[in-house]
Amino acid sequence: LTLEEVAKKTLIREYYLEQIENNEFKQYDGFINAYIRKYAEVLDMDPEPLVATYKALFREKEENKKSEHSPHTKRFYIVFVALLLVCFFAVIALMHTNKRSNPQSTNNSSETTVLPTEETQKPSENTAQPKSKPEEGKKTTSPVENKMEGINVTVSADELCWVGVTIDGQYSQFFIRKGESKTFKGKQYVKIKFGNATHAFVSVNEKSPVVVSKNKKVLEVTYKP
Repeated sequence: LTLEEVAKKTLIREYYLEQIENNEFKQYDGFINAYIRKYAEVLDMDPEPLVATYKALFREKEENKKSEHSPHTKRFYIVFVALLLVCFFAVIALMHTNKRSNPQSTNNSSETTVLPTEETQKPSENTAQPKSKPEEGKKTTSPVENKMEGINVTVSADELCWVGVTIDGQYSQFFIRKGESKTFKGKQYVKIKFGNATHAFVSVNEKSPVVVSKNKKVLEVTYKP
């Protein structure tokens, strides 16, 4: 019989019939087991020895896999893992020993240098200090009056404008409506991302407000003292 004739009698595809005749089995398959039985019945053969041979083929493969994971292989993996653990703890112990043998490096790293403060630099009240007369025609101002702490940014808009504001690392977002204004105060910086920059106006430290941008709709600006 040709494979084509057997396929018509058994309703099994020729592809599987070729696999059965050539012993081309990658893994146990219940359908192949049923095909072998059907093939034998069509040829008036006892299917049991053939089915048993098919099953025995995969018992041999399972035994080969088990032999690959023999006690010698398992022992090798156990020794390998143990060596890794020993190396790991040896490195930790070595680092700990180095720290204990070099305490000066730790002490030096913790030392801090105390800089003189303004109070220590100030002369005592009993020490007489010469007073310089101010020049005529010039107004004298104290350092406190000249120095403004931080930065104040006031934002207003003539149309609805979205702003994302980061003040010294803290982020928040707002909508500024037409005719409305918001003031943001920071010690180090105020960073603002404008969503409608051509219609937003900014006043820094109470100066006259100016338009943020004449041509860019979206713009991010950082203001510092």
